[in-house]
Amino acid sequence: MKTESLLGFIFGAAVGAVAGILFAPAKGEETRKKLMEAAAEGYEEVKEDFDELTHDAHVRYRYARIEAGKLKKQLMEQGGELKEDARKALLAQIEKLEAALAKEEAEETLAEEQA
Repeated sequence: MKTESLLGFIFGAAVGAVAGILFAPAKGEETRKKLMEAAAEGYEEVKEDFDELTHDAHVRYRYARIEAGKLKKQLMEQGGELKEDARKALLAQIEKLEAALAKEEAEETLAEEQA
């Protein structure tokens, strides 16, 4: 939701800037120059926001991986106290979580390489 609001704001600002430039009395060359400058500024802002969101996603991903590893270790250590079936079910769920996180990391890496 926060991302959508941010992107909406940026898009609205860009449309407003372009409209203002197009309707302002100026020569064609000046208008094109202003449009290029506005586009470059908009691109930089979007890139910075994307980089920040990507960084936040990586931090959250790493935290989730660490917590899953801690939980798995704790379950392995305390496994004797749990019934074997319950312990296996919990370990299976943790392994599914780890696989999903690894898949997400691979997709993010692929998306970064394509960008």
